[in-house]
Amino acid sequence: MAITKEDIKAGLAELGLREGDAVLFHSDLRMLRPARELVKLPNCGADMVIDAFLETVGPNGLAAVPALTATFAPSKPDGPVAYAFDPDTTPSRVGSVTNVFLARPERKRSRHPTHSIAAIGARAEEYVAGHEKGSTFDRVSPYGKNFEWDAWICFFGTTNRTNTTLHVVEDWMALPYMAVSRALVKGPDGKPIEVEVTKSPKGYRNFYRNNSRAAKVLDESGFIRWTKSGDANVGLMKCRECMRLFWDRMLEDPCLLLGYKGENPFCDEWADKTIEHVRSGGAGTRP
Repeated sequence: MAITKEDIKAGLAELGLREGDAVLFHSDLRMLRPARELVKLPNCGADMVIDAFLETVGPNGLAAVPALTATFAPSKPDGPVAYAFDPDTTPSRVGSVTNVFLARPERKRSRHPTHSIAAIGARAEEYVAGHEKGSTFDRVSPYGKNFEWDAWICFFGTTNRTNTTLHVVEDWMALPYMAVSRALVKGPDGKPIEVEVTKSPKGYRNFYRNNSRAAKVLDESGFIRWTKSGDANVGLMKCRECMRLFWDRMLEDPCLLLGYKGENPFCDEWADKTIEHVRSGGAGTRP
């Protein structure tokens, strides 16, 4: 049986998404239906998914997507060529739904050179404003506003592997492995300019893996609700609940998101420093 926009809206409503809500949704369109069915739909069903979110939250709500880009500066002069970030033209690297979202004329996009977010709806311009001025996931970023505005986080065909909100916890805890990176942005003359990106989430993370320790913590918490839309598993939870859960767990297990020594060379380098940082009180106050 074909999936419809109304089916998706019914699933979102079942999970608790309502008119006036703000939601950041991660998506994998391939999980929705077999490709032979999706190709019959406009943009292979991406428009249907986007419209379902927008109609569910309504004109007083806000729907947002990650629009991460391949804009890190090459590590060597002869390294791979990256995009120079331009919020109007640089494509997202995190799925077809995000690029169809970016093509909509009403969308607003933050100007962060590597981890931008795009949004449509009430307060969208305020939501994306100032992202390029601070660290990648700080309180004035859209990721921080998800916490301040009591937004929802949705996995549409994805899992905790895509949960950028966990990087917000790492940023706000000032974990030592959050890097200073370099990225390329398009300058006034159209030529690439290198800029600094602070608290960048470069490097290995255990939570990027299937069946990670963090995924188990989240599943056992009961904070996330699940349903099905077509063949896609769809999960919904509050940003605040997710962040506070992992903040508390990181105080007990500082390497929960990073990974343990012996797991990866990046973990070998940073595990002891992370444990010392958290246990010395450097993680700060729980949000």
